[in-house]
Amino acid sequence: MKIKKQHVVAGWMMMAAGVAGAATTNEVVQDNIVVTATRVEMPVSSVGSSVTVIDRERLRDRQCASVVQALRDVPGLDVVQSGGAGGTASVFMRGAKSEQTLVLVDGVPLNNASDVGRGADLSQVPVENVERIEVLRGPQSTLYGADAMGGVINIITKKGSGPASGEVSAEAGSFNTFNEKAEVRGGNSRYNYSAGASRQDSQGISSANERNGNTEKDGYGRTEASARLGWTPVEEFEATGLVRWNQARYDYDGYNMSGILADTDDRGEANTLLLYGEGKATLFDGFWRPRLGGSWVSQRREDTSSLGHSLFDSLLQKLELQNDLYFGKANLVTAGFEVQQESAESTYEAMGYVDRFDRKTARHQSAYAQDVLTTGPLTTTLGGRVDHYDVFGTETTWRVAPVYDLAATGTRLRGSYGTGFKAPSLFQLYSIYGSPDLNPETSQGWDAGVEQDLMAGALTVGVTYFENQFDDMIDYNFVTASYGNVSQAGSRGVETFVAAKPVKDLSMRVSYTYTDAEDKMTGAELLRRPRNKAALDATYAFTSKFRGTAGLVYVGERQDEDFSIYQNITLDSYTLLNLYASYDVYKNVTLFGRVENLFDEQYEEVLGYGTPGRAGYGGIKVTF
Repeated sequence: MKIKKQHVVAGWMMMAAGVAGAATTNEVVQDNIVVTATRVEMPVSSVGSSVTVIDRERLRDRQCASVVQALRDVPGLDVVQSGGAGGTASVFMRGAKSEQTLVLVDGVPLNNASDVGRGADLSQVPVENVERIEVLRGPQSTLYGADAMGGVINIITKKGSGPASGEVSAEAGSFNTFNEKAEVRGGNSRYNYSAGASRQDSQGISSANERNGNTEKDGYGRTEASARLGWTPVEEFEATGLVRWNQARYDYDGYNMSGILADTDDRGEANTLLLYGEGKATLFDGFWRPRLGGSWVSQRREDTSSLGHSLFDSLLQKLELQNDLYFGKANLVTAGFEVQQESAESTYEAMGYVDRFDRKTARHQSAYAQDVLTTGPLTTTLGGRVDHYDVFGTETTWRVAPVYDLAATGTRLRGSYGTGFKAPSLFQLYSIYGSPDLNPETSQGWDAGVEQDLMAGALTVGVTYFENQFDDMIDYNFVTASYGNVSQAGSRGVETFVAAKPVKDLSMRVSYTYTDAEDKMTGAELLRRPRNKAALDATYAFTSKFRGTAGLVYVGERQDEDFSIYQNITLDSYTLLNLYASYDVYKNVTLFGRVENLFDEQYEEVLGYGTPGRAGYGGIKVTF
């Protein structure tokens, strides 16, 4: 008997239709569908992992000009930026190191192979032409490999449809900041397209904190262009191409000979070019859906400081084959193969000293399989993966994530357990400070939570407990003057949320995260991870034309290191209140504005680095 394609898809869609309300821990978007948790479109009711979705409406209401801004109030995630716009931005997810989180654009990795730990700098990722951002917490190496032992951030771009449409916008505000953006999209049954370009310029603030006597402004400028094209010559096949280009120029401050951050006339430039193409087919009446894709990502950064010059250059190439097999309405098997090659080089010259890391290349192959099985209200996702690296051999990971959805009572019980790993970076392996004998970092983590819909879905509450163990952590060993597997760490905590729509025109989200992250070798708190973090977001439609949003974020005390005395210090807690408003002057003309840090809070995210005070911005958007 043949399996009808429409019957296969309908089974998953029917489950999605039964989910009511939006939540913070497992938010709902696009008919309650998420992609990142299983690498295929799945109803949120069938996902056992903790995932937050920042959708298009939320990006609009918060007037997000960067991914950094969009992520600041996500539960279980802490964003830390060194200075103002353009300053290096790192993310700590559930206590994991920043380089242990994988950052993707439409599934293409952005982690930089020339970075010391192969991390991703979120400051260079704008939200132009972005449909939504999915944040997946916990070990995810089973589906995503080495860089995902802490979690995954997947930035998904807009796919065009319908008659040609678009928008242009312009904004100006504090610190002599100017933002311009243009987007266009459209499509039909045979093709689709979306494209965008943006430009940001800002005089900025002093990267070194002004409260320490630093007054020089460190400016920033960024240009980005992107395009996504799709072609469907027949119903059973679709081809997609994606290109994104980003160039940023920035000023920054550096440390003086005493280890103190101070005004310096330092400048840098960063360039990223991302290319991706894939073909997807639907065979045997929808039973088998193969996807073949390839990506090419080049990243280059060049800095010129008062002390010298540095250059970082990397290239990441990847080829992947994913097969989705639909065994009836309630059993989906996904199996895939990946081949990846990364190369990098760097040079640092200062005061006659030259530290050159000649180009090195690493290759690895991987295979993974996952089964999503639904039996009544219980859906269980179980998967495993094998990665083989030329340098250190083979690493295996696995993950299980069940969810029990009681639609009659609006109750969802979720849980997951998984293992992860982080491969040594090229710099950690082959630089003069490296060691080719390094082993990968490993982790294991689990979480369990419950969500409850109340008041006919107008109120949703949830709580999740999590624990992570990180072993063989790679850090610099001052005794051997090289990198080694010398550390162990652990984290545990609670993520809670309340999502409510008490009246038709008001929606609210409140979240609180407690994180206890410590170095298992010393018992000390891990740097830049606050124990307490809370967020409040409320949007009210005063009229059909006028909307307002208030966003509040509280970040508790956390540890940082003072390099002038090589001791840890405590950074003060802080609270930021931001206000946003938009007004539709005409059907296709919108005025918008926002005030950030309304109470002019003085705070530091990184010791010695400045942060913006009270700031205001306003602009106009025209749609067509």
